[in-house]
Amino acid sequence: MGTEVLRMLDRGAQQEELARAGAILREGGLVAFPTETVYGIAVAAHLPDAVEKLYELKQRPRDKPMTMMVAGLEPVHERCPDLPAKAVQLMKRFWPGSLTLVLPTTHEDGTSAGLIGFRYPAHPLAQGLVKAAGVPLLVPSANLSGEPPATTADEVLAQFPDQLDIIIDGGTAEKGLASTVVKIENDETTVLREGAIPEWRIDQPHWSHVLFVCTGNTDRSPLASALLSRRLAAALGCSEDELEDRGYKISSAGLAAEEGRKASRRMRQVARESFDPPLDLDGHRSQRVSQDLLNQATRVVCMERAQRDEILAFFPHRVRDVVLLDPEGGDIDDPAGQSLETYRRLARRLDAAAFLIAGSLVP
Repeated sequence: MGTEVLRMLDRGAQQEELARAGAILREGGLVAFPTETVYGIAVAAHLPDAVEKLYELKQRPRDKPMTMMVAGLEPVHERCPDLPAKAVQLMKRFWPGSLTLVLPTTHEDGTSAGLIGFRYPAHPLAQGLVKAAGVPLLVPSANLSGEPPATTADEVLAQFPDQLDIIIDGGTAEKGLASTVVKIENDETTVLREGAIPEWRIDQPHWSHVLFVCTGNTDRSPLASALLSRRLAAALGCSEDELEDRGYKISSAGLAAEEGRKASRRMRQVARESFDPPLDLDGHRSQRVSQDLLNQATRVVCMERAQRDEILAFFPHRVRDVVLLDPEGGDIDDPAGQSLETYRRLARRLDAAAFLIAGSLVP
């Protein structure tokens, strides 16, 4: 009998299907499913025979441990009662997301239980499966050891046509890169594998790059960038030229921007007239949102919900740090073609948002 493939196209049926997959895991079965990085294969961690079956299936060396996937922080705290401060910092910054943390764990009597890798995925199907299983899951990537990780259900099926119980088809794992693996032991941090999160973001935990996103990058996002730079410099007690030396970068881009355009005439006028001292946007030149820009940014601030949705469709693992400028979830409408007073109201609204963002960035 071949491996069953569940096509998760009907969202209304997801809970029922995930519940069935969770029951299969509790009974010792093997279930493949998507994460925001690649597909993985899950097995119940407390069932030795099931774990051994997965090692044999993947042809994985026994001295190469498998990651424990969680759907919250409680299982990590239970096994790691004395979490290193660095681990807490990375968890707050990258979880849920594409980070695997290898941490020292203890038994109930306080004795050492060795190192365990933990992953809290951002993908909703991955989170749903962990919750439906209700037991700790060990989850390596869905491929034979030494082969490229699978990013679609069909790729998983090609490698394991009849050895798995279920493959949950949730579409393509868009990132296509495995999670970044970081070990923290004895206050030392070691990047064991660079993956979806660049190593420099792990090595520079205090670095913040805020990217404002709108459509054309000639009105809303350039003014927001200039206002945040001013507010942040004031909060830090430094000049705007010193922000990068302090670990901060502020930039802007547009999803449909034409490269090299100036800020609009009205926005430049409002920037000069509405603030003391005047803001100078004359040097601004528009740029289009790119994958490199998104990878560099630690926080992406969108003006409209549609813009956030478009980015997350390609970068679902960034759900925590791709946000709306309006904290209440409203859109900041494009002022193009509107009155000068509309531009002034927009400037006041962006300045209020810049004040709040600056406060969240300063320790």
